[in-house]
Amino acid sequence: MINNMLKLSKRVEYALLAMQDMAQHPESIISAKDVADRYSISQSLVAKVLQQLVKDGVVRSYAGTHGGYALAQDASHISIHRVIQAIEGHTHGLVDCQDTVDHDCSAHSTCTIREPLTVLQERIRETFRSMTVAELALPKNLIQLEVS
Repeated sequence: MINNMLKLSKRVEYALLAMQDMAQHPESIISAKDVADRYSISQSLVAKVLQQLVKDGVVRSYAGTHGGYALAQDASHISIHRVIQAIEGHTHGLVDCQDTVDHDCSAHSTCTIREPLTVLQERIRETFRSMTVAELALPKNLIQLEVS
């Protein structure tokens, strides 16, 4: 989920762009080409992430000449966390010791940052859980990020 100083992967970025596009056009069926053209991004990568979103059940696919993709449920019911999970699978901790119980760390017995970083990781996840795809679709002037 979060790698390289909290940077989301390109796959997650494209998935969020596609989800935003579908949320902004809820009555339409969009294609991977539509999304790729609109944002000048890789059509093949958009197609791959859309297929993963279908597999996870947040997006529905429609076959045929005018086929494409649409949200499987209202955008307000799909969290950013769910999209990230659909694309990345298991989420990773901010530090290696948060990923596995048996992580071998030479500073384990004297570490003073493990617990505070666990709190930080949970706050980040909660932010992703609380923000929805519907919020991504809001006009820029209506987006309000609350950080406590």
